Amino acid sequence: MTDTQPVGKRFRDSLKGAKVKIVGLVASGTFLVASASAAIDLNGTIGPILDSVTELIPSIISMIVALVPAIIVMSIVGFIVAFLDKVLNMLK
Repeated sequence: MTDTQPVGKRFRDSLKGAKVKIVGLVASGTFLVASASAAIDLNGTIGPILDSVTELIPSIISMIVALVPAIIVMSIVGFIVAFLDKVLNMLK
């Protein structure tokens, strides 16, 4: 035996068996999800969650609209303070 020959299984050969295992796992997971989703009424579970989220949207929009003028004022004041600070530093 020479030093260049691989010892044991090659990685590519081990993947052939792994592909079969992965396909079996995916198939069994698919059947499990399909059987579980058939037993659950999605409209009864997701509907109330979506209703509560849609009720929150107007209040979130109101909060954003109320904060925008404050953010604009803060940015203008910050610009003026920084501008005057640079002018004073240039005079030194």
